[in-house]
Amino acid sequence: MLWLCIRLPALVREAHAASEREALERLAAWAYQWSSLVSYRPGAETADAAGAATGAAEPAPPLLWLELGASRALFGEPAALLARIKRELTRLGYSHACAIAPSPTAAALLTRIEEKRCVQERCVLTRGELRTRLAALPLTWLELPAETLEALRSAGLASIGEVLALPTAALARRFGPQSCQYLARLTAAASDPRPAFRLSESYRARYEFEHELREATGLLFPLQRLLQEFQGYLRARDCAVQRFTLELEHPARTVAVTAPAAAAATAVMIGLSTPARSAAHFLLLARERLQSIALAAPVRALTLRADTFTAPSIMQSDLFGGAAQPLGELSQLLDRLRARLGSESVQGFQCLADHRPERAYRLVAPQTQAAQTAAATPAPSAARPMAARPAALLPQPQRIEAPSTLLHGPERIESGWWDGAGVVRDYYVARAADGVQQWVFHDLTDDAWYLQGLWV
Repeated sequence: MLWLCIRLPALVREAHAASEREALERLAAWAYQWSSLVSYRPGAETADAAGAATGAAEPAPPLLWLELGASRALFGEPAALLARIKRELTRLGYSHACAIAPSPTAAALLTRIEEKRCVQERCVLTRGELRTRLAALPLTWLELPAETLEALRSAGLASIGEVLALPTAALARRFGPQSCQYLARLTAAASDPRPAFRLSESYRARYEFEHELREATGLLFPLQRLLQEFQGYLRARDCAVQRFTLELEHPARTVAVTAPAAAAATAVMIGLSTPARSAAHFLLLARERLQSIALAAPVRALTLRADTFTAPSIMQSDLFGGAAQPLGELSQLLDRLRARLGSESVQGFQCLADHRPERAYRLVAPQTQAAQTAAATPAPSAARPMAARPAALLPQPQRIEAPSTLLHGPERIESGWWDGAGVVRDYYVARAADGVQQWVFHDLTDDAWYLQGLWV
């Protein structure tokens, strides 16, 4: 096994989280995209062991581990993956120190090597190389009890290599088996299991602001980080979302004795026409929605929630470019229009199996796939081509005077006798006085003429 350890010295402050555990679980969910085995250790749990042992005034920072050995086939060599993860951590705004070693204990210790030194000193791939790298490090870096470290120093030892050179039996007699077990885990000579982190079935990430925000557009910068972490979670689960919710938390304050307190939160739903998991696309839609929102009260925290997930919509181009890119651009355009104008303002058409034109379609949420329409309406037979239809239909037929010029027709449509709304009509293509072509019909039940559609 090969472990990457990430030391996070300012995690809670940089994550703007309510607690260290919440911040660690957010980052662990993001890191799951790189490894199927993720573990973490809060800093409070290491304060007594590592902090007291080394005499450090500050508690040891939290640690995050990823097992990289099983990820080589997917992400390449560990050094390249390490560079990629470091870039992503910097982009998210987290201070960090990373190291790779055959054991999680050794990887955690190697993160203490100064950043200004060679990066290769923190990347150890074999057990033999690990003992060589540990040999020159100071004795005080070992996570051993303070009295054990003091006794080793009193014996004239100053480096980890000198401790590892001592006989194991003598160390066990003098300091107990726990010290020997720790050194065995450090050198990858013994198993070093870690509690595995498990992804939640739903997603929640909360960002607390240092100062209250009074403009919705001020949420975009922190939202960018939350969406990047959300993208990592979706990649880890190999899924996508078609909607998620932003909750804008307001401070609970009463303006007057008789006035009610401000609303606890404002919910902003972000919907997509097709499932997606791109943080950049999410941010674009969120910007459109937030620009049209007037805050009822200042915002003190932002929460991103998602409860329903689906398979990602992956479009594969053909050999010569294909239509995948235009289809993806159409989906993004529909999402932006719905975010800016509202979901009810952007509708699509779905064909229905009915010969009556006003009942042959219905309004649905816009879809870029034609699967539903194709399934609902079979393609016309090649032997019986469908008659010409106008580009624009009226919601309901409009009564008119009998047209003077008929260009084509008649086409008889007789249907609906089974549902109480039967029709018997003869359809024609007519020319109006202004030259516009019209689709009209003669209703044989009331002997009247009606306008059904226009060619525009």
